[in-house]
Formats: sequence, structure tokens, C-alpha cells
Amino acid sequence: LAVLPALAQDDSPADYPVNTISVTGTGSASGAPDVANMEIGVETFNADVSIAFTENNDKVTAVIDALVTLGVAPEDIRTSGLNIYLERYPRPDMMSMTEEAISGGEIQPVYMVNNQLRVTVRDISLVAAVMNTAVENGANNIYGLNFGIDDTTSLETEARAEAALNAQARAEELAALAGGQLGEVIIISENFGGGFYNNFPNMAMNESGLGGGGAAIEPGQLSVTVQLNVTYRFNH
Repeated sequence: LAVLPALAQDDSPADYPVNTISVTGTGSASGAPDVANMEIGVETFNADVSIAFTENNDKVTAVIDALVTLGVAPEDIRTSGLNIYLERYPRPDMMSMTEEAISGGEIQPVYMVNNQLRVTVRDISLVAAVMNTAVENGANNIYGLNFGIDDTTSLETEARAEAALNAQARAEELAALAGGQLGEVIIISENFGGGFYNNFPNMAMNESGLGGGGAAIEPGQLSVTVQLNVTYRFNH
């Protein structure tokens, strides 16, 4: 931030405006989220790849049907990943096996099928129910829960007005310190890359996992930030 002096002979007026004050004003506005996204997955294991795939498909279909019945729109459910691979190492459900069983060759390679669904929930009150319903119908992998605001236009307008007032106040203070008065705006530009959501939602699971007591979800508040770069005329 500076009051710029008269130009040297080789300076460009476009780069160094004469007798100006340039500041950056920042404004933000907060609102309640109205949309949530999450990844819901089903993993199945079997030594027979066809059986593993069939079991997985049946469970994924059950999850989708249950979510649609709950109120999630079919177009808001899409497959984000489908993987089939041979698992040669002990799985978590084999950790309780004895060393004798492992060394004796009782652990055989199995196929793992993983199917991931990207689910958009447009009724925030249903987020916990969506997660619990998915688990009750066969999902055993949930991650990537995040909240958002579908249309940030009104919040951007509010944040922009606050940024303009902030820039004006900063520039007036600088002008007074420099012994002059602030003139009209001659250059203004905006730095805005979309919604900047500052809070992180809390997600608490019961000790036994996603089943039983289910999930407690708190979406909180989300904020949008706008910055304005403003150059004013400085009157001595």
C-alpha cells in the first residue's frame, strides 16, 4: 500500500499511475450449506471372482434402491469407481487367525471387488440417514463427506459489498496519513476463485463402527470470501 510519487521519465503511467493509492479490500459472507457429497462403497471378497462380483453387485443395487426410496434422486447417484483385483495378503478379517493357520497355507488368495458410488444429497437433513441406510443395506466404505452451497451468488454479492467498504476505509486512512484526501476510484479488479469454505464438518461414529448408533453429522456454516483491488485518485 503506497502513495505513489511523480513518475520518473522512463516509467509507464499504465504501470505506475500518478498520485494514487492502491489497496486490497476483503469481505466474506456465511450461510448454511444446502448440499452434501460423499463416496459410498461396497467391498466383497471371494476366491471365486464371479461370486465376489455377483455379491458386490447385489449389495450395490440394494444400497441404490434404499437411497432412492429414502429420497435421493437417481440422477444424484453415479458410479465413481469399480475395481476387481486379486488380494494375496491377509485381509482385516483374517487378523485373528493363528500363525499356524497362516503358515499352514489356510489363507488363500481371494478376489476383491470394490464399487464406489458418488452420492449428492440435496436435503441436508437426510445426510445421516443416507449414511446409516447405506450401511444397513451392505455398504462398508464411506468417505469424502463434504458440504457446499449450490448457488453462492447472494453470498458473493454480500461479500463483495463488504470488500468495497473495507477497501474504502483502508484507502481513506492512508490518504489521511499522507496529508491529503481520497479521490474517485480509477481502477478496480476482483480476486475470486469460487466459494472458499472455511469450516470443516464434524462426523462422529459410534465405537462399533457405522452400524448400531450410526453417524452424528453437524454441517456448520460455510463462508465465501471476495477480494477487491482498488486504486483511488489521491488529492494533495
